[in-house]
Amino acid sequence: MVLLMAMTLLARATDIRGFELASYFAAGMLYFLCWRLIAFREIYLLGVCAVLSGLAFFIFDMPLEVYEAAFAQASFLMAFLLLLALLHEAAMTSPTISECGHYLTKQPPKQRYLAIFSGTNLMAVLFNLGIVSLLTPLIKKGVRDEATEPAIAALRERRQLTALLRGFSWGVVWSPTAMAPLAVMELIDGISRELWTAYGLICTAAILCVGWLEDIWRFRKIQRNPASARNQPAFPKAAILRFLFVLFALFTITIAVSVWADDTIVFGLLVACPVIMLGWLTAQHWHQGSARFSAAARQAIHICHRELPHNGRIIFALSASGYIGRLSAEMVPIDFVASLIERYAMPDYLFLTMMAFIMVPVSYLGVSPIMMAVFFGSILGALPVLPVDPTLAALSISSGWALSMTTSPFATVVLMVSNLSGARPLKLSVGWNTSFSALALVTLSMVFFILTGGR
Repeated sequence: MVLLMAMTLLARATDIRGFELASYFAAGMLYFLCWRLIAFREIYLLGVCAVLSGLAFFIFDMPLEVYEAAFAQASFLMAFLLLLALLHEAAMTSPTISECGHYLTKQPPKQRYLAIFSGTNLMAVLFNLGIVSLLTPLIKKGVRDEATEPAIAALRERRQLTALLRGFSWGVVWSPTAMAPLAVMELIDGISRELWTAYGLICTAAILCVGWLEDIWRFRKIQRNPASARNQPAFPKAAILRFLFVLFALFTITIAVSVWADDTIVFGLLVACPVIMLGWLTAQHWHQGSARFSAAARQAIHICHRELPHNGRIIFALSASGYIGRLSAEMVPIDFVASLIERYAMPDYLFLTMMAFIMVPVSYLGVSPIMMAVFFGSILGALPVLPVDPTLAALSISSGWALSMTTSPFATVVLMVSNLSGARPLKLSVGWNTSFSALALVTLSMVFFILTGGR
């Protein structure tokens, strides 16, 4: 895993072919070294990869460059997830994150949805899936501490878990560390990352309001517990400031590296992750004086040696989905797609809405939503002329990813929340979020209508 991260960074920084081949070798070796982690889902995904590869070779007679491009996509997703893992493993050891998480889950009932949704949405920038591991146990503990009737406690737990799931899911629309934007930016030219983030924040704010109103209406008859207001913790000002400082450092290093190297924001973020990890660990051991650097180095080694391997199943799923998305897109006749789009010309906002919606039923096939992100990104990137603005197309793809994460029982975040809370994946997704997802799709269509000027 460390070799894969190092070779990927060197390949992007130097454009030396040897580093690129070394990164492919490291990615391939991981499939063999992590064989003990393979379960039904991984066998299914690898089987789909094998079937598609056979079709591409025997039926479509595709050149070797196509397979290399698909495996390069898989290798890149592997490396990027591991680099992000360095960031959230450092966050897992930080008292700052624990203070912020405790404060979010102890808000009064009327403010709790807003706090958990927005807090998860923001903290996921640094913490990624780690925020789910942190907040889900805190939510369950908080519900137990309120000591209410079992039926009321179950509803309060549901209310907070849905806010957590929705907040994390819609973070991918704007977050600079989300996988969807970074995969799509590599495939479609002309995307403005700054404008995408601004549009994504608008979408997220609209979805937050709609989800909050839906939550208030659905749970309007729940009894309020006066003790929850009395037990509200003090605002953790110092912890919030420290967290914002880490965010500022991440953005600053990312932009500085991308400008200095004359490369994309993606490369800047790849470099920033290990730098922020080392700086954060050093800050956590600052009180140890001259031993702070050696303590931080030992903890970094521990993260690489003990914690990174826990991401084995996730990198299997993401890399296989990336391979499937890239290879299957090559099988689609681009000329036919272009003529089809031209023949059945539809308004831009409707095209964007349909593209986001299509990702939802496909997510039930058990693949990661990143497969559809790579699939659509590859097709749109290959079109001679894009039917819509590239930035809005990328926003639509990431919005479809967000929708699929609240509707599919196979989404990684749903499976993780289910494992930590005991709630069934189907209940978390379809049972608790169907009406919200429908409202989110309508809201998304309205946002696209406004952003395209009704075209």
